[in-house]
Amino acid sequence: MTSESDRLVEAALFISGKPISVKEIQAVQALDQRTIRSALRRLQERYDSDDQAIEIVKIGAKYSMQIKDEYRPKVAPLASPKLSKDVLKIASLIGYYQPILRSKLSDIAGSKTYECVRQLVEKGLIRAHPKNRSFELTTTKKFIEYFSIDARSRAEVKAWFKDRLKS
Repeated sequence: MTSESDRLVEAALFISGKPISVKEIQAVQALDQRTIRSALRRLQERYDSDDQAIEIVKIGAKYSMQIKDEYRPKVAPLASPKLSKDVLKIASLIGYYQPILRSKLSDIAGSKTYECVRQLVEKGLIRAHPKNRSFELTTTKKFIEYFSIDARSRAEVKAWFKDRLKS
């Protein structure tokens, strides 16, 4: 049986379209943090069953409603891409090699690097700090949330990418 608080938390997760914290849910719902956390646990258990294509995951200190990995390739063509393949490639290279100089990244990935980096900076997914005659590129908290990476630091993001390359 689902309670009203479960439905409110579920609706908040669904509508946000990005990872959100208990405090963010509390800011828009008249629920205390304990109630929200309990609702999140119940929802995770409910969505964790094998007959669901959706799951609720904890990403750092936030929660997200997302498609389970095994269903993602089957429905991905229906999703409208928000970043081009070139931009995604550059984003993953930055995540893997960070901190990396834009000039070194350009040596690895080619001439499209500069435009892709500009787009990633505009979206707030990476930072570009001047260093020598180039820019040092690193990921941001928004990068971690956008790509649903279970990490809290740049080092953990880097480790996440390395782990994915092993599989």
